[in-house]
Amino acid sequence: MKVQTQLIVAGMLALCGSLPAAAFDLAAAVQAARDYDAGYAGARQSLLAGQEKAVQGRALLLPSVGLSAGITRTDPIRPDADPYHSSSVGVQLNQPLFDVASYTGYKKGRISSELAEVQYSASGQQLIADVARAYLDVLLAEDVLSATQATKKAFEHQLAQAKKAFEVGTATITDTHEAQAGFDGALASEIAAMSDLEIKRNTLAKLTGLKPEQINHLKGRVDLGNELGTLQAWLDRAEAGSLNIKSARQQVQLAEENLTAARGKHLPTVDLSAGYSINHATDPASRLSGRGSTAGNSVGVNLTLPLYAGGGINSQVREAAANLEKSRDDLELSRREVALAVRSAWLGVSNGAAQVKAQEQLLVSAKSKLDATRLGREVGVRTNLDLLNAESSYQDAVRALASARYNLLYARLALALAAGELDDQAVASVNRFF
Repeated sequence: MKVQTQLIVAGMLALCGSLPAAAFDLAAAVQAARDYDAGYAGARQSLLAGQEKAVQGRALLLPSVGLSAGITRTDPIRPDADPYHSSSVGVQLNQPLFDVASYTGYKKGRISSELAEVQYSASGQQLIADVARAYLDVLLAEDVLSATQATKKAFEHQLAQAKKAFEVGTATITDTHEAQAGFDGALASEIAAMSDLEIKRNTLAKLTGLKPEQINHLKGRVDLGNELGTLQAWLDRAEAGSLNIKSARQQVQLAEENLTAARGKHLPTVDLSAGYSINHATDPASRLSGRGSTAGNSVGVNLTLPLYAGGGINSQVREAAANLEKSRDDLELSRREVALAVRSAWLGVSNGAAQVKAQEQLLVSAKSKLDATRLGREVGVRTNLDLLNAESSYQDAVRALASARYNLLYARLALALAAGELDDQAVASVNRFF
């Protein structure tokens, strides 16, 4: 019975090992990358670290409480005197009442935490874009390899026919050389295409940890319909939602707080302090007076006003002012770069759709030309070279159509990325084609 059980388990394991890995689409690849990519995991830890900035900034406005304790032994110089001890325990509380540095530190901590969240969201959207690019690159590389292999097969067939025709004397050696040159070129292209496919698959695997051989392919025509919208609408959405612009705005806010903090160093600081202490001493004077142990409270307000710092504060103010202007210039640069990205992606979608339709018609024409050339070659009005050129043109049209389709899909995602809207919903709008 035990042997039978072991055989059954071994058979099940062998069956499981022989099952093919599950195929995956773009949405599954994105989800796998979120769990697998080390760069995104690092961004998540940066978010957790950045969220602590708000806590640290708030702590600057809250009271601080400290405990102090000490003990001292004193050995008198007189040899007949006994050593004595003194000890103290105290609690001290400090609360800032007016401190520009503490208040601006609180505001900077809050802004830094918000900036960390924006940067994490940007990392997530960039990860989607990277996975989509890698996914589509694999599909294009596979299509290029298939077209290259089809061209090589056609050249191989023509080469065999040319050699046979030359042997029986119905063709010249030129036909054989032309077919051989075409075959050699196709063979070199196939090697390059195989290498490129391997590189593209490795890139996708590095991001997702999935087996790129199980990737899902396009299931039909690519038609985004009328969901594009106007360019101005996308520019407005990008101005409001672009994560790059949000990040640049927060950098401006941080620079403004740095300038306020630098100017605040000219102003006084006011702190409230309160304390309670217990002191105990065994020295002769304390014993004679009967005050060996004392306790006391203290409450006070401390004011500190800087008078002169060697010009360092004025220099820090000028430095912060210059950094503020730089951050404003960076914000304007970010706005322009986002607008350019939106325009480029929008044109990629609008013109890409027309490009796909044109390439689809070109493929139909190339196929018709190939069929006509084959027929002409059979009846003797076309040469082998004409047929080889027609075959190459057809495979070029296949590659161009595939490239146009993938570029259109990526342009749609790039448009969402530029507007700060590249999420699972945007992925789903493209994933439906796989």
